[in-house]
Amino acid sequence: MKDSPPSRAEAIRLMSQHPNLIRRPILVKGKEIVLGWDREAMHKML
Repeated sequence: MKDSPPSRAEAIRLMSQHPNLIRRPILVKGKEIVLGWDREAMHKML
């Protein structure tokens, strides 16, 4: 995996090829990452 997030164009391309990425949110805040629908973790992060 890359050290930096994909560009906007690359993210759109990836989501169009893999629609499940759209349905599984990825939240990144500093060094914290929440994958999927973990509402408690999302609320703690936000």
